[in-house]
Amino acid sequence: MDGVLWIVGIVVGLIVVVAILTLALRGMRPKLPEPQVFTPTAVTPRSAPASSASAPSSGLTPDVVAEIDRLVAAGQKIHAIKLYRDRTGVGLKEAKDRVEHWSASTTAPHLAAVSNATAAHSSITPAALTPSTVRASLPASVSSEIDGLIARDSQIAAIKLLRQQTGLGLKESKLLIDAWIPPRS
Repeated sequence: MDGVLWIVGIVVGLIVVVAILTLALRGMRPKLPEPQVFTPTAVTPRSAPASSASAPSSGLTPDVVAEIDRLVAAGQKIHAIKLYRDRTGVGLKEAKDRVEHWSASTTAPHLAAVSNATAAHSSITPAALTPSTVRASLPASVSSEIDGLIARDSQIAAIKLLRQQTGLGLKESKLLIDAWIPPRS
């Protein structure tokens, strides 16, 4: 009789273990997501930055337009989008669309863009991107500093300096520094 009680106890124990495992596995089973209903929320325009209180209602002063022109020309669209958003208070998509189609002739008088650009920014055009033309457009001290950085095998610092002085993008600056040959004395 003791043997039968042991067998019944083992069978009942196995049934309890199987039931617990079944419940545990059922809880781990992935569930279908509940359908979601889209309910649009009221969109409130971004508030304009406090610094633009003295700016015109659009926030695009000739100085801002010139800076955006320079950033777009240098291929720095992300910075141009950020500046446009900061000055106008528009959303990201609208600012991105506007900067994607940006040109000096459609956004502001061209004279405003040119008059505020530095000599290095305005004298470098995409067609004139050679080390010699860039060197000629930079101040002599900057050219010699870039020469020194390249001589010390500090190409990254040279690229940073060239980008600061010209407003060019990373790719263009790297290509120019790779091709930069210091003048021989």
